[in-house]
Amino acid sequence: MGRGDDTPLNLGVVQNGNGLRTLTIQESHRLQPWECQFQYQWRYKKEDLKFCPRCGHRFSLEDLHIPNQPQLLCHHCQFVFYLDPKLAVVAVVLNKEKNKVLLLQRNEEPGKGLWALPGGYVERGHDLFETIQNEVKEETGLSIEVYKIINTFSYPKDGLIQLTYEAIADHEEVIVNIESKKGYFFYFDEIPWSQLAFPSTEKLLRLYTDKNR
Repeated sequence: MGRGDDTPLNLGVVQNGNGLRTLTIQESHRLQPWECQFQYQWRYKKEDLKFCPRCGHRFSLEDLHIPNQPQLLCHHCQFVFYLDPKLAVVAVVLNKEKNKVLLLQRNEEPGKGLWALPGGYVERGHDLFETIQNEVKEETGLSIEVYKIINTFSYPKDGLIQLTYEAIADHEEVIVNIESKKGYFFYFDEIPWSQLAFPSTEKLLRLYTDKNR
């Protein structure tokens, strides 16, 4: 399963004058939001939002309470729109012996064909623990017992906060949905480091496995 260290990781495709070409992780960090077909949908700025979702009138970007921190204000209905970050939950799912970790081979961009941890995004009004349990169940068919938050990542430029939970699966028979090609429980020393989809996944797993070997 290994990939050479000099082989770029495929994180999607980018449009240029010659059509589409492969996008590497290193390149993705330098992209503008409109340059990649698979950029995350919440990568926009306050000034990109023009109209009030309540009444449809035009927003005004103004300092309201704190200098140099303008907010979106609708003068027609007095609604203030706060552009909050998106919250994601991810699970380090272990087997009962706690010596293997579950990874999913992605079937979608970004990172198609590469390995990632199961997880998803928290909808407004949903419980965090229930969200990660439901996401893992939908993606793998596994029921998990969630123990604790083990790490957090913050991506201010992307408007994203990620919470990572430690969990134990009830068994190791993985049944993936269309989002993944397959799922597999890897022993810690067999993790395919060069084929992980995201830098945050590698950072998280290295910290976790170093601490829990």
